[in-house]
Amino acid sequence: MNVKLKAAKSLFKIAYWKCRYGSRLKMPWIQGFDHVYLEMSKNGRMSFGERNENRGKMHFICAGDGRLEIGNHVIYAIGGCITCMGHIKIGDYCRFGNNVVIVDHDHNFKNQGEEFLVGEITIGDRVWIGANCTILKDVHIGDDCVIAAGSVIKKDVPAHTICYQKRETVYVPISSENKGV
Repeated sequence: MNVKLKAAKSLFKIAYWKCRYGSRLKMPWIQGFDHVYLEMSKNGRMSFGERNENRGKMHFICAGDGRLEIGNHVIYAIGGCITCMGHIKIGDYCRFGNNVVIVDHDHNFKNQGEEFLVGEITIGDRVWIGANCTILKDVHIGDDCVIAAGSVIKKDVPAHTICYQKRETVYVPISSENKGV
């Protein structure tokens, strides 16, 4: 897409969001947003740093009393979603691959009391998160980390770390004994 056209579309969208959400949204006027969907509850808060950019559909959802803070120069590839009910903080110069999902809450399947179990997520500066990763609640990812494609992060990742998950592919021939399994 033409850079000037993308900038103009982004500017109009930011103006609309600023009118709709008022002081609950802090966002500089210069962003490289195209096909971004932003939803915020009446108690939610979002703040974006300078010059964030996406390359395809991206969803930012702030429900309940959620607070979403995103640093400067963060780039999102196609198909990501950040859903916040507690607090999510993303540092500067982070990169997100396709279909990254960041969620700071779980459904309370026992349904005893609250519907959701809400936590926090902190992602440091200069973190690269590969395609098809999921970051779950109560996780801290330190500065200068790489999260390999397909990872599910549910525990803290120390700074200056490459995190990947080894998986084994198992092939089982179909025979009359295990047919219908």
